[in-house]
Amino acid sequence: MRAISKKGIYLLLALPAIIFLLFPTLFKELGKKPWKTLLIHSGYCTIGLLAFCLILAPMKKLFPKLQILKDLNRYKREIGIAVFIYACMHLTFFITDAIIRKGQLELKVFFHPVIIPGVLAFLVLLALTLTSNDWSIQRLTYIKWKRLHRFIYCAELLVFIHVLLQSVTYALVIFIPLLFIQRLRVKRSIN
Repeated sequence: MRAISKKGIYLLLALPAIIFLLFPTLFKELGKKPWKTLLIHSGYCTIGLLAFCLILAPMKKLFPKLQILKDLNRYKREIGIAVFIYACMHLTFFITDAIIRKGQLELKVFFHPVIIPGVLAFLVLLALTLTSNDWSIQRLTYIKWKRLHRFIYCAELLVFIHVLLQSVTYALVIFIPLLFIQRLRVKRSIN
C-alpha cells in the first residue's frame, strides 16, 4: 500500500511556495525589498527541493524497506519538474528585481560570476524537464535518456558554485550532507 498518493506529492511540492512565497506576500512580510526577498526565498526553495530529489535514490538504497522512500522515488519525475518550476520562479524574481533596480533589464547581469553557474544550471534543468516524459524515453531509448538525466549532477555542481559564491556557510550546510549521502550510495553499490 502506498504511503503517498499523487495528490499528496503535489501538495508536498506546493508547500514551499505556499509557506515561503505566498504567505509572506499575502501578509506583507517581505520587507522593504519584496522582489529581493522573493528571489532569496525562491532560491532556498529550489535548492531544498533539488537536494531532496537528489537524496531519494541514495536513501532508498540505504533503507530499501521503507515504503515512504519507495513511494517518493516513484514520483521523482514530478519532483524534478517541481525543481524546475521553482527555478523558473527564482529566475523570474531575479529578472524582476534587476528591472526594478536598474529600470530595465541589461543582459550583462547574466554574465556576473555569481549568476553564470545559476544560468547554466537552469539550462541543464530545462533540458531535463523537457525530456521528463515517456515520449522522450521512447525516442532516445532508456539508456540514452538515463545518460542525459545524469546531467543532474552537473546541475548540482553548478548550483553549489552559484550558492558558494554567495554564501560559503549555506553552500556547505546544504551540500556536504548531500554529498555524504550520495557517497554512501556509491560506496554501497561498489561493495
